[in-house]
This record gives sequence, C-alpha cells and structure tokens, in this order.
Amino acid sequence: MPPLTDLDLAVRAFSYKPERKPLGYFYDRQQADLTSDWEIIFDTETTTDNSQKLRIGICQVRKSGKLQGEFLFVADDLPASDLAVAIAYCDEHNLELITVEEFRHEIILKIGYHANGTIIGHNLPYDIARIATDSSEARLSMRGGFRFEVSPDIYQPNIRVKQLNPSASLIDFAAPAKQFTGRGMRKRGVKVPVNRGCFIDTKTISSALLTGRFSLKRLCKRLGVATQKHETEEHGGPLSFDYIDYARADVQATWECYSTLKALYASYGLDTPLNKILSEASIGKALLKRMGIKPYLHRGWDGIAPDIMGALMATFFGGRAEVRNRRVIKEVFHCDFKSMYPTNNALLGLHEFLIADSIEHYDATEDVRSILRDIELEDLQKPETWKRLCAIVKLKPRGDVLPARAQYDPDKDTLTIGLNHIHSDHSLWYTLPDVIASKLLTGQTPIIEEAIGFRAGRPQKGLRAINLLGREDFHFDPTRSDMFVELINMRDGAKAAKDAIEKQLKILANSACYGIFAEVIRDDHPKPKPISYVGLDGEPQSFETKAVEEPGKFFNPLLATLITGSSRLMLACAECVAIREELDWAFCDTDSIALARTDGMSRTDFHDRAKRVVDWFAALNPYNAAGSILQPEKVNYHPKHKGLVEPLYCWAISAKRYSLFNLSAEKTPIIRKASAHGLGHLMSPYDETNPAKGVPDPSVSLSEIGVQRWQYDYWYFTISAALNGTPNQVRLDFHPALKLPAIQRYTASSPALLHWMKTFNEGKSYADQAKPFGFMAIPMRRKRVHSALEVAVVDPSKRGRPTKSPQSKIYPVAPFDRDPQEILKSVFCRESGEPITSDRLETYAEALATYHLSSEMKFDNGERFDRGRTERRHVRVRSVGLIGKEANKVGDFGEDRAVEVCTISFDCKQNS
Repeated sequence: MPPLTDLDLAVRAFSYKPERKPLGYFYDRQQADLTSDWEIIFDTETTTDNSQKLRIGICQVRKSGKLQGEFLFVADDLPASDLAVAIAYCDEHNLELITVEEFRHEIILKIGYHANGTIIGHNLPYDIARIATDSSEARLSMRGGFRFEVSPDIYQPNIRVKQLNPSASLIDFAAPAKQFTGRGMRKRGVKVPVNRGCFIDTKTISSALLTGRFSLKRLCKRLGVATQKHETEEHGGPLSFDYIDYARADVQATWECYSTLKALYASYGLDTPLNKILSEASIGKALLKRMGIKPYLHRGWDGIAPDIMGALMATFFGGRAEVRNRRVIKEVFHCDFKSMYPTNNALLGLHEFLIADSIEHYDATEDVRSILRDIELEDLQKPETWKRLCAIVKLKPRGDVLPARAQYDPDKDTLTIGLNHIHSDHSLWYTLPDVIASKLLTGQTPIIEEAIGFRAGRPQKGLRAINLLGREDFHFDPTRSDMFVELINMRDGAKAAKDAIEKQLKILANSACYGIFAEVIRDDHPKPKPISYVGLDGEPQSFETKAVEEPGKFFNPLLATLITGSSRLMLACAECVAIREELDWAFCDTDSIALARTDGMSRTDFHDRAKRVVDWFAALNPYNAAGSILQPEKVNYHPKHKGLVEPLYCWAISAKRYSLFNLSAEKTPIIRKASAHGLGHLMSPYDETNPAKGVPDPSVSLSEIGVQRWQYDYWYFTISAALNGTPNQVRLDFHPALKLPAIQRYTASSPALLHWMKTFNEGKSYADQAKPFGFMAIPMRRKRVHSALEVAVVDPSKRGRPTKSPQSKIYPVAPFDRDPQEILKSVFCRESGEPITSDRLETYAEALATYHLSSEMKFDNGERFDRGRTERRHVRVRSVGLIGKEANKVGDFGEDRAVEVCTISFDCKQNS
C-alpha cells in the first residue's frame, strides 16, 4: 500500500440556539406594509479625492410614478464658483435648489420616513453614506453594519446599512428614541410596529432578477430603458451644465430601471415585497412560500432529533473540484451536467421531502448493506436506483475513496476538501451516494456500521397550486408534480419557443433547488454568547463563542447533503464510464468534467468515445426534452461554424485554475475559456485599450472567455510557455504595468474594514474622512525575495517556497485614487500607522510569479513543480474536529490571503 499521510479531519457540526425558536418557525411572519405611493429616487456625485465626499446630488420625488418635483442638492462646502453654476442651472431648467440638510429633513425624513415613501437608488449604501452627517457601528440585528446619522434630533431615525455581499445590503430606519405605543395600547398588549421604511437598491434587485452584478451602465443596456447612462470626463472638475445633465440622466435611468425591474418582479406573482428580495435565494423562498410550502423547521425544535441533525451535517461537503492532469497539455472534450442540482433533486425524489409535514428516519443498515453489496455501475443508469439512495452511512473507512476536509498544505492555514483513500479508526458519517461512489472508484465494498434511511411524511396542509409567472400555461400543483422537474420542463419549452420568460424560469429553478437548504446564518458578537451544537457522537453540548451560527429559514440538512452527495456520485459515474472507454480526464468542477484524449488514440476515436460517455447518461433524463443530462459545452465547437468540433486543449494548474484553447495554424493558443480564480482580487494593471504587445485579440468576447484583458494576456503567455516546453518560466515582462505595485481595491463595507483607515481618518471631520462604502486601496506587501522580476524563472530543484524576505510583517493600506501613482504616495500600515515605501510592496510581476505553479496539495503529485497525473492520497485520520460554517473571511492578502477558508467555530475533538 502507498505511504499514509496523517491528517486531522474537520466535519461540520449542527449548531443552534435552543433558547429561541429557529428562523423557520417564523417563515410566515410579515412586517407591516406601511409604504405609500411616494417614491424618492436619488444619486450623489462626489469628489475624486481620498474622501469621496458629496459635491451635489439629484433627487426625483414621485407619487404613483408621476414626477412631483426634481431637486438639486449641494454640499455645505461646495465652492462658490460651483454653487453659482448650480443656481444658474436650476433657474434655467426649473429645478429646485436645496442644501443637503434640507434634502435630509424635507425629503428623506418627511417623505421617506414620515410619509412612508420608497427610497430608491443604484448602490444606495454609497449614497446614504455621502448624505449622512456621521456614521457609527450598528447594533443588535444590524451588528457588523453601519448606523448613519441624518438628523441630530434623537426623535428622528437614523439609517442602518449592513452589507450581506457585494450585491446586497440590509437597509432600514433605526427606531428613534420615542415611544410610539401609547400607555393604553401597551396595557392591552398592542404594539405599534417600528417603521423600518422601504429602501430598494436597483443594484440588488437586478442581481437577484437578472443574475450577475450590474453597474448602472450595464443595467440600462440590459433592460433597454429609454435613458441610457451618459459618459463624462468631468468627474472632479469644475461644475458645469453638462455634468449636471449627466447626474440627472443617472437618476432618470435609475427610475426607469427600477420601474422595469418592478414590473418584471410583479410578473412572478409572488407575495414577498420587492424590498425583501436580496438575492436569487430570496426568490426561491418566496416561491415556496407562495405555494404554501413550510420550512423543515416550521414546528420549531419539536420532533427534531439532535443526533440525526449532527450526523447529517457531518456528511455535508461542497462541490467536487479537482485537477487530474496537471500542468500538461491535454486534448479534451468539455461537458457539463444539465441543471445538476434540479436533476439530482428529481432523481432522488426530494420534492416529496420538501412538501412533507415531517421527515421520518429509520434503521436502514441491512437495506444499505444489500445495496452496497449488489450495486454496479449500470444500476445507476436506472432512475429507480436513485430513489433508494436517501440515506446516510456510518463507517470506519479502510481505504475507501471519500471526501475529506483537512489542511492538506502545511504552508497554508486553510481547509480544503479532497476525494482520497481514507483510513480511520474514527467512525465517520457519509451520504449513501458518497459511499456508492467509493465502491465504483475502488471496486471495494465499504464495510458499514450503521445506516439511517429517510422517508417523507404526509404532504403538508395548505399546499396550493399556482400559475408560475402569472401564466396559465405554467400551472403547477406541488401535490401532483415534482417542482424540480416541472421548472426545467417549462424552461426547456420556453427556450425552444424563444420565449424570453425562459430566463425567469431558470432563476426560479436555480433559486429553489439547493442554497436555501444549506443556509446557515452567522452573527459575530462582540462578546461570547452561548450556543449548542451536535457533532459525530450525537450528544448536544454547549459552549460560548462570538461566532454564533443558526439555521436559515428554509434550512434542511437532508436535502442539502443529498444534493451535493449525489452530485459527487454523478461525477464518479462520469469518471468510471470514461475509464471504461479508455479515456482520461483533465479536471472536474462541481457539475462539469473535461474528458481527455489518451496517448495513441485517434481524434475520431476520442470523440466517438466521449460521445458514448455523454450518451450513457441519457437514461437518467427526467425531463420531457430528449437527450442526455451530460451535455457537450459550446467551447468544444468552432466559434463561427455551429456543430463543427474543433480540437480543444486544456492547461490545468490546480482546482478552478485552468484554460481551454484551440491551436492556430502557427501552433499559438486561441483561448476559448479561462479562469480568473486567484486573479480577481487584483485591480487591472491596464485595460483593453492598452493590451500587451504580441498577443492576438480574443477570438470570442472576453465575457465569454470569462476574464479581463490583462488576465487573458497572462494566460496567453502561460500557455505559450507550456507549448514552448518551458512551463516553469512564464514571461512577466509582457507589459510595463506589471512593474507597478500590485493593488487590490476593497470597499469599506463594514466597520472592521473601515477601521483600517483609522490613521487616515484621525482628526478629520466626517466629510473629509474615508467613509463607509467608499473604496480603499490595498497594495500587496512584498513577502519574498525574487531573483528575477522580468521573467518568472523558478528553480524546480528548490521544491520549497521562495526565499522569504527578512523584513517585518506589514499591512499596507491607502486611500483610493484612480491614479495608482497617487495611491503609492500615501501607503501606510493599517496596524502601526507608519508610512510604507514602494520598495516594500510587491509588483504585479512578483504577485503572479508563482501562479502558474499553484499546487494541488490534496493529491499526490500535486506540488508546485509536479506535472502529469495527480493521484489520490492515502490519508490516515489522526483526529476529527468540528467546525462551523465555511465562509469567506477578509484577512491578509496575497499568497497567504484567507479566501474560501473554513472558519473554525468549534475546537473540540471527538473520537466516535
């Protein structure tokens, strides 16, 4: 047997607050709708200096959509020359000129708060921070967000903003220091609800309804509104009529986008108010609620067995992302599974669990042993087989190939998930699909200790049929049809008919099929709070932590773990069928796999065999549209000749870092698809108007390739080095901008992040400070000594990390500026406040120096300089620890940047 790697494994624990009801218990709670017909649409224009403070703003006030007034408001310190221009403009264009204080009191408070108007903007958090007089850290439910003062009067509300992600924020009015419930009402137990207001950010609702992130310019273009966003070069210059025209157009465009998005959302026929739609997941929850489907935890903790919840969470892992052929050029045929998560929901019959009033569990040990003993690859072509897989399994692995979450790379303090041969004296829980995948991949039947099966109880009462998107031809009854199947059938039909509603059906299908079932909400408290958790041994325990986590509203660990477990089984089937066809594979990523041509195989034979792999999955298609659920991707074909297969090659470095390309007649790469993973944190050192010399223009759009121009150029030289036989030496002198210090642009989206600017802000008024939701520049500190900055030449005989610099650790930060040279003049350490000179900062060339050698340490033959096939490790489990939610946390930057790390919430060890 190969040598064993000793590792500590980490598994998810189930955590909850036993003293309070779960969020699912309050699934039907509605905040009183106090909104009126008034609407406020506003936008601010700011200075281009470090403070990004208010200059002017434009506001429209509408009632029932009709314009009631248009205002131009100005900052208190607007220069006299600019103020004169503003006065002249308002006189000529019949606008009302007001101060920002008047805007806050007469419009935001009187109309937005007291008259219950809807406050609308694009990227509202930024504009709210600019009109405020001060900011502080929010408390209670908005902890981790900001509290903005709009009036010094304590009887007037402040505005609270808490960013959830780059596209969505919670925004509301804070409760003022005033008692709105009279004494008599209090005696009767009646309470006047707090007026939280209604804020709608078109950036947020466009992301939810259209998928993706939209600038105002891109959103206007996507929606085709009458007023498109104007262009201007006058930011920061003297105020002019043209610039005010530009600002007015932004507000009008925002109103038109809002109106279009509002109508689009109304077409869904959902009950949830638009201002509560923060993501696609919000739409999924609203859809389930509209059909009367209650969450798994709608009864509270009654009937929930903690030991079962603990076991289920221990089986939960994310998608499978691996590189099998690393840093070698392979000809591939790239395929992905059609609607992987809805498909797995349908095959497993999870709709029955979704609509069930309860979920029963039972001892399935003998049944599962029988399944494992008899199952073969062809059995998994039968849809009825998948219906039997709703179970979890306890075993002590003896070389079985199973997911394992561990710190595979000793140089990186992060946990990753690898599919490896596991040897353990500790009992571990896995989904039955994961255990079956192990048998397929090893030929060895796992020996199980225990299995728990699940069956759906009676359908919930109160379920109702609806016409999806308000159309009778999209009628759906949850008691008669499988939601996951019907949504895809409807989408296929709309797509075939070229009905634009297809995109909305796609969003409905994606939003309701997985993420809401895995949602765990994290709240970072300033002081430790009690929380209960259940781990592998099934015994509830308590401890105190600042990172309090609890299940989301539609949390259902059974659905969450079976969906992801069956996805890994689907990829295992693809791998096994490919091996049977004498094919290899280059990489896989959650729902896709790149089949690879083996040495000596003709191209025609390769494509024939790849087609047989695709066709193998046709029997599992649960939809009306014929065909396989494993489908060839567009990138396999010639970009201009539909249906013509073009030889496609792959250069894969590590998980999620790969590029697909064709070859020109001169044997140079024609990039068709590339990954920006591990590059996206860097600001573009140059743009499309100033590309690297000697690099051909993309054959398809950069958006289709999936990268920015500088990333495209970098991949071109990375692949060219591989084609030239020097894969360890990638040119990094292909553009002068790569000699500049590498900079990341961060938004000050939380008080913790804004605190980095404390040295800059000290002693300044709020107007002159770096403010919430403004940009910060984060140059990357130099962490190593490089022998060459022009060309990344790394000696493969030195298999360790590059030589570390002897300098002390620094944490660079700077006020943001559009000119990188200005940024470099004001870099300081966010911890000490001491200035940092450019010689202590890493250039783009240095930051990219080892990207092409990124390791795949969860497998053997995955170190920096290794090439060829990676092999699954044989892992011996030393201990098993419990962790909480896997989350993106902001920490340090660059090579040791804490992205996609597992947040360790529980440090107890268990030997089950």
